[in-house]
Amino acid sequence: MGEAVLVFPGGMPDGLAFRDRARAAGLTVIGASSLDRDPASGSYELWEKLPYVSDPNFDGAFADLVKKHGVSTVHAPHFIIWKHLTERLNDIAPGARLTGGQTPMEVEAQYRALIERTAHTKPPAFWPALPAKPELSNLEKTGLVRLIDTIPGMCGEEKMHAVMEMMRYAPAGDIVEIGSWCGRSASLFTWLSRRYGVGPLLSVDPWASEALPQGDALLDAASAETDPETALRMYEVNLAPLAEGRVNYIRARSEVGAARYGEGLVVTTQAFGTVAYSGHIAVLHIDGNHTYEQALLDTQVWSPHVMPCGWIIFDDYEWAFGDGPKIVADDFIAQNRHLIAATFAAGAAMFVQLKSA
Repeated sequence: MGEAVLVFPGGMPDGLAFRDRARAAGLTVIGASSLDRDPASGSYELWEKLPYVSDPNFDGAFADLVKKHGVSTVHAPHFIIWKHLTERLNDIAPGARLTGGQTPMEVEAQYRALIERTAHTKPPAFWPALPAKPELSNLEKTGLVRLIDTIPGMCGEEKMHAVMEMMRYAPAGDIVEIGSWCGRSASLFTWLSRRYGVGPLLSVDPWASEALPQGDALLDAASAETDPETALRMYEVNLAPLAEGRVNYIRARSEVGAARYGEGLVVTTQAFGTVAYSGHIAVLHIDGNHTYEQALLDTQVWSPHVMPCGWIIFDDYEWAFGDGPKIVADDFIAQNRHLIAATFAAGAAMFVQLKSA
């Protein structure tokens, strides 16, 4: 038997997440609770009942449990329990290690820091092709960043704020994202699209292992360990509360999706039902495979659909694993200067707005 870890209380969200990480690491996981009927009891291979932490018998029962299962690590996601164990664990169960438990003060500090960062974030400067729509309040911006931060992905705060600003100057039309994976940036676009009356989001992503290699050994090795099917389920989960009939996806390579795209396009999936698209792109987010060849192909097959005053975002314009997106973006800008109203770089992405017709 490998190392044993105890999760108490076992039914809290952070406890369940820790359980899954510990299982993935090959550890034996014991769940425990003080509730007589804890719904989480059936989701652990081993389950124990403990007295409430305020019960005088708690310390003794806890010590017996640790000894019984040879527990070396205790994860305590409940602040009161975590606080008690920080003071008593060395006496109750010498040698056991305590993890978990953000204090309320730490959580408050995180929120204060986010509020402060948002208040001091300056929007990118550019000459837009359209008049501005109303700016989000600092409270809305902070809340939106906080929401998107709950979703796995690489879209950082600087890019989030740039997208918030860019969407104020977007025409009405479809939002097309090439490469969505777990839906972090897709969720940002969806919320802002509804706020600014832009249009429905279409994600085009094969969610397939064979589409992941990008020519860097370190990156490709890490990508090979991911599960595209799970990523698609995560995308569906993350977008479901925001969709409201304005989100759908084509599970295919970019060029295949482009061949389907146009006026009258209707996309139906079990997750999001049926969504109709105009066939005119207001915002094109190119964030698929970053090899030069694929980034170029994505640009060639999708940019002709971008409408006047529409935007093209070349994600990972600054990228640690290659310069494919940068070369493609620079070439596009150089070759189409007469069609471009504005450009700016933010959050490792290049934003390009076309001129009015």
